[in-house]
Amino acid sequence: MEKRTAFIYTPSKAKGFLFLAAVCTALLTAEIFFWQRINFSQIDFQFFLLLIAMIIIGVPLVFLLYRLFSLIFSYYRLERDGLHIQWGIRSETIPLNAIEWIRSPEEMTEDVPWSVLPMPGAYLGTVPVGDNIAFEFLASDMGKMLFLGTSRYIYVISPRDPSGFMAGFERILQMGALTNVRWTSTRPANWLVDAWNNRFGRIFTAISAASLILLYIWAGLHFGAGASISAMFTSGETPLQVLPAIRMQILPLAATVIWLLGTLIGLWFFHRKSTRRIAELVWGAVSAAVLQCLTASFLLYAEMVWGVISAVVVQGLLQALIRF
Repeated sequence: MEKRTAFIYTPSKAKGFLFLAAVCTALLTAEIFFWQRINFSQIDFQFFLLLIAMIIIGVPLVFLLYRLFSLIFSYYRLERDGLHIQWGIRSETIPLNAIEWIRSPEEMTEDVPWSVLPMPGAYLGTVPVGDNIAFEFLASDMGKMLFLGTSRYIYVISPRDPSGFMAGFERILQMGALTNVRWTSTRPANWLVDAWNNRFGRIFTAISAASLILLYIWAGLHFGAGASISAMFTSGETPLQVLPAIRMQILPLAATVIWLLGTLIGLWFFHRKSTRRIAELVWGAVSAAVLQCLTASFLLYAEMVWGVISAVVVQGLLQALIRF
């Protein structure tokens, strides 16, 4: 019978996922509403108010989307060399012999502080409480928290099955450690710095950002309210179908979604040295996709202008022939 040498426990995710998904959906709906109002408004005081509202809502939306992403890709893995914690792009490896004790909330003698911006599904961050004492939160549910005492931090985790985690920890201790794993801590800031130091990541990010900015400027100037696009023309250059140009605002929105998702997926692959080439390919594909959206907006505007010019030329020729 093969002995089990690793135990994987997922955090309690149901409550946090429902809460974060609901809030993100509400904020995204508000963003879309304000975006539509901006497209149909003139450049006046109301326009700038709507723009400020979009920015104010966009900041917490990105923050909460990251927390939702982190909750989905999170786990606690117990092995004979130590405890491996993965929380989105945040990772922590704690040697097994560095864990001095594990306690439930009822067994804690210290006052437990709140984490940074606590909410269901995301009790995260470092909270110092005194000299050489700090709590490192990597948890999702207050009702299932466990506290791990070490010489550096008191780690706070929330496995879906706390009693099962305790039993797995006891089993690993009985089996004994094979090697002394190095204590490592990787935070999102470290990943961002490493990714920026990567030449391809820096180039592709600059291309994507520049293309996205140009796309928003171009779409805002040429596909605003009142403009129209001729989708099809007859042989006499008469438009068969005229569409409101405001519909083309979907291009910058789609490019933004692609850029955000591609950046996060690329960072996810980049944190492992064995998959960094895949991260570079993802970032390159994102840059190409954003450039395609920008090119499509140029072509649509060129077609719109060409349709107007052709219609004016044909109308002038017809009037000249009639007069002749």
